[in-house]
Amino acid sequence: MQPRLGWPTWIGIVVDDMEGQAAFYESLGFRRTGKGDDWIHYEFEGRTFELLQRSDVPQYDERRYQVGFDVEDIETALAAVTAAGAQQISPIEGDEGDDRWVYFRDPEGNVFEITQRRPRDDR
Repeated sequence: MQPRLGWPTWIGIVVDDMEGQAAFYESLGFRRTGKGDDWIHYEFEGRTFELLQRSDVPQYDERRYQVGFDVEDIETALAAVTAAGAQQISPIEGDEGDDRWVYFRDPEGNVFEITQRRPRDDR
């Protein structure tokens, strides 16, 4: 069974200067909705736009942008994506009953994420 990858629900930008990038996007009208030590969330047209601090972990090791595709079943999608030739670079993160995600590199090394989101009525 092939998983259905939904249109991206999340775009992340890996950055070196978190506060400088935040000031830039906020000057363009992005509305901040959350902040942690190494991330800042914005709502953008009903979707999540996130700034991520560059670090040594594989999914954030270089400045770049990456997308997260919505899936219904993360385990099924994980098996299909790796069978298609992607390299898994993180474990499944998040908690059972909440949003869960995992990062990959495609055959040319581009990083992307798949996300199983908690149903909207539970949010």
